[in-house]
Amino acid sequence: MVNNGIDMSDFLQKWLDQVKMVSTELTPTEQEKIALAGGKVFQEKLEKVNREKHYSHHNDKVYGHAADHIDVMNSDVDGEHNGSVTVGWQNRYHAMNMMRLNDGYKGYQADHFVTNIVQDREIQAQVLKAESDEYQKMLDKAGDE
Repeated sequence: MVNNGIDMSDFLQKWLDQVKMVSTELTPTEQEKIALAGGKVFQEKLEKVNREKHYSHHNDKVYGHAADHIDVMNSDVDGEHNGSVTVGWQNRYHAMNMMRLNDGYKGYQADHFVTNIVQDREIQAQVLKAESDEYQKMLDKAGDE
């Protein structure tokens, strides 16, 4: 099919190849880079809420404060590099304490501070915006090549 001297099948094939290149053919490393941008936003929000709700003045020389040890890891929870990013506490001591504070236990009512951050639509939008911006940078760079 030729339209005004342009072969539409060639045009569509080039367009499809470009769309595939920047969407379905991202490597796990590229996916991690995009997810890392969102993970950093989530980390900031989690640190802020953790400091507001659960920051103690106890000077623990071994473990420190949980709010100071929230990490963004370029892997899933099992340590596999598959394009995922995990935000949380690598230190088991902090992770267990924060789980108890979030979920509650006998004698302590849960405050769901992590759950509320995960479900907050405004924070979800900020995470998505950061990921979108990083993805756009990758598209711009790919377009220059």
